[in-house]
Amino acid sequence: MSTAYPQSRLSHISSPTPRKPLKAPVRQIAFRKEYVKDTKTQLVLKSQGDAQSAVAYKVLDEYGSLQFTVTGRKHSDRICREIRDSSGLPLFELHRRTSLTATWAVTLPGSNNASLAIGSPRWPFGCLSAGNFTLSAENQAAVDTKDGDEKKVTLLIERHGNALALFDIVDGDRKVAEVRESIQHNEKLPLTRSSWQKYRPALDLVITSGVDQSLIVTVGVILSDWVFGST
Repeated sequence: MSTAYPQSRLSHISSPTPRKPLKAPVRQIAFRKEYVKDTKTQLVLKSQGDAQSAVAYKVLDEYGSLQFTVTGRKHSDRICREIRDSSGLPLFELHRRTSLTATWAVTLPGSNNASLAIGSPRWPFGCLSAGNFTLSAENQAAVDTKDGDEKKVTLLIERHGNALALFDIVDGDRKVAEVRESIQHNEKLPLTRSSWQKYRPALDLVITSGVDQSLIVTVGVILSDWVFGST
């Protein structure tokens, strides 16, 4: 029985910085440009299955239509998650690493190298707190620009909230997305210590215009695995 969620609930450290309002980035941010929308969108990430499942997470839009699926960590011989489109086509892989300086890597399907992004935990006040990390990525929405700085992006994921988990995804001085425990899509909330056990909540993903939905889905999967325990 996993204790990841109760431990993270009791001991996490929220970001001391004030929360920012949602605001679109000054340039598009993407792993895949086709998933960048020109309006604010909201998705819901739902856990199901286990580590061997072909679908361990499914991602729905506000109308209940399937947008993405994510496999279990041990679904294939590669021991990683595959983020797939609604038809089941692999988009990229999410690998978990043991290094404290590079804990997650996002790669193209079938590749252990050539990372699209690297995720590294942050240590607020010198203490590791589940849900605080940075994601450094090649910005595929800016591959044609001559400005080298435009081709890279570092997102800061900040944990806020106590009663319900809440995470801001910040680009520079702008919050471009947020991930939060869903009140609407969870059948129950962990109001008592006993109800924390095996609790893997649905998460709302709120995404501004100009931001790749598949990128934020990947952030949501990292947060769900880390904070609530992985399948």
